[in-house]
Amino acid sequence: MRGFGGIIAGVACSLALSGASTAGAQDNAGAGNAQGFSPEDDLDCALYVGSLIGEAEGVMTPDVASAYLASMTYYIGRYEAQRGTPINVALAERYPEFQKRDTRALEQICGLRTRGFASRMESIRRVLAEAQREQPDDE
Repeated sequence: MRGFGGIIAGVACSLALSGASTAGAQDNAGAGNAQGFSPEDDLDCALYVGSLIGEAEGVMTPDVASAYLASMTYYIGRYEAQRGTPINVALAERYPEFQKRDTRALEQICGLRTRGFASRMESIRRVLAEAQREQPDDE
């Protein structure tokens, strides 16, 4: 995995492009506890996705970059909804612990969680597309 700089660059890019905010994340406060993941687990997945962004820098398609950013924003939002620590401080503090984690375990856990998130987003897209088709034409 690339160094901390690539992860922070991915986080900065994610925050700048997605407009993630604590206020928006607070709408889902408490949802994470039902899934059994701690805010620190969310930070680990944000760092993991950030490392993927850092490794694939310059070779990602726009769709893949967008998916990574959405995923990272999801984890950061979950974290911010439960903790008051500024995200840049939290990531810097968590990084040493993240480095000790088994990469394969992170791939498994974060991969499953990310695919679950992507599946929910795809379901929402389908529902919204269907609702738009059902709207009468205004013409």
